[in-house]
Parts: sequence; C-alpha cells; structure tokens
Amino acid sequence: MSRLHKRLIVVFCIGVFLTGIGTGVTFTEFSSLTYGGRQMLGEPDMRTESFDVEYETDGGTCDVICGDAWKMTAIQADAKVPRNTVRFKATYNADLISPKVFWNQEENEVIFSWNWNPNYDEAALMMEAKDLFLQNLKNGRVVSFESPGYLTEVTASVNPASLDDVQIAY
Repeated sequence: MSRLHKRLIVVFCIGVFLTGIGTGVTFTEFSSLTYGGRQMLGEPDMRTESFDVEYETDGGTCDVICGDAWKMTAIQADAKVPRNTVRFKATYNADLISPKVFWNQEENEVIFSWNWNPNYDEAALMMEAKDLFLQNLKNGRVVSFESPGYLTEVTASVNPASLDDVQIAY
C-alpha cells in the first residue's frame, strides 16, 4: 500500500469519527428540546358586531346564506329583532376582513359575506414567526404557531313571528 492510500484511509476514518460525534451531539440537543405549547402570531383586532338585513318573502321562504361554507346549524328566535329582518351577529378579525350583508331579491336570499382587506401584511407575520421560533429554540423549546383567524362565530336571529319565513341554505 502506498503512502497516499494510507493517508486517505486515515482521513476517511477521521471523517467517520467526526460524523459520529456530530450525530451524537445533534441527537443530544434534539432530545433536550421540550414542547412549549401554542403561541398566537400577532394581535388580532377581534370585533363582535351585529348586522341587520331587511327582506321580503312574498309568501315564500327566504334563504339565509353565510358565505365561504360557514356552517350555521340553526336560526335563533329573538323578539328584539324587527319583523322581516335577519340579524347576523359575527365575531371577526377586522385586520383581515370587512363583513358585508345584503338582500338578493332575485334569488330571495339574505347573504352574510365579507371582503378581504388588501393591506394585511403576511410577510410581517412570517418574520414574527421566524423571530419567535428562533427565540424559543434558544430557550430549548419548540412551539406551534396559530395565525389569527378571520371569523370565529356567526349567528343569525329573526323575530319569532318570522321564524317560519326563513331557512338556512347550504
């Protein structure tokens, strides 16, 4: 065996040894991490507001639609709501959406929907997540991040006398 082969074998063995040390250190560091729970990104501007929409049934029923496949299970009766009016009560993130309600006379439906706010900065949210991730990693924790939701609750209420005039449309 030549000298070059002997040197290459020594270099190879040193590389395998250092790789083993690196793997051991990585495994030790990884196993020392703890789970730090969930952490909310940003401070959402959650608001709860009521939106009234008047409708006309003309003897039929009016469909109540809540946009983007939001599921309402029932329409509530509330004596404080005027007759032939649907009152939507929504809890939403004002930073992300602007709710809108309207009566579509052609289709005989009352619709709760929203517009997305174009000025919401997702890049800033991503940078905040990066900073929080690195800060928690330095403290030996790994956390899950929750981004702010856009809509947490929507309920529809009508006057008890109008309860038979409306139905939920999916």
